Amino acid sequence: MKKLFIDLGHGGSDCGAVGQSGTHESDIVLFIGKELGELLKGYEIDVKFTRTSDKFISLSERSKIANDFKADYFLSIHINSASDKSTRGVEVWKFSNANTKLNSFSNGLCEDVSRIFNIRNRGVKLSKEFSVLKNTKMPAALIEVDFISNIDGEKDLKVSGNIKAVAVEIRDNLVHLFGFEKVSSDILYKVCIGAYREKSNAVNQVKIAKDKGFLDAYII
Repeated sequence: MKKLFIDLGHGGSDCGAVGQSGTHESDIVLFIGKELGELLKGYEIDVKFTRTSDKFISLSERSKIANDFKADYFLSIHINSASDKSTRGVEVWKFSNANTKLNSFSNGLCEDVSRIFNIRNRGVKLSKEFSVLKNTKMPAALIEVDFISNIDGEKDLKVSGNIKAVAVEIRDNLVHLFGFEKVSSDILYKVCIGAYREKSNAVNQVKIAKDKGFLDAYII
């Protein structure tokens, strides 16, 4: 089975970047990670996270855990920050361009996540300075999901629907990276409005529901 290591940046005593309204980078990446973990269930990938709670883990320990796990790929998730509060955009960092599959994954991830917020795709960049990229033995990438220092970026990152959308795009690009087909969920969630002794009351309730736009309402 293929192995994927997901590093959720910061945590515990290290909250990472802080938005103008006090939002912590460590909390946002944890929310994304939890959504991503659920979305990856059902795939033949053994997934390991650095953390699944607000916990501090040193940079050296993050790389060691990933190396001991012998992951096929490593992805670190962060939120960016800048002194220029107008800056927004998505970027992905790598140590080198040696792995063509990771190159394609990184480009796709930048493009897809930037579309969620309709912000700039800042592209894929190389760095020899990021500890988790320098010290991991497998192909590794680090995504910076927008800028929490921008007030609109901070607001967007606090919307649960946006968190889910980011996780979905990361999932889809990871699935492509590993060469899997996307799994379509066949789970249905039923909503019960009520139970009635008189059928006429049930029929009337269905009519009310359909009049309000719930066209798939029916009587059991």
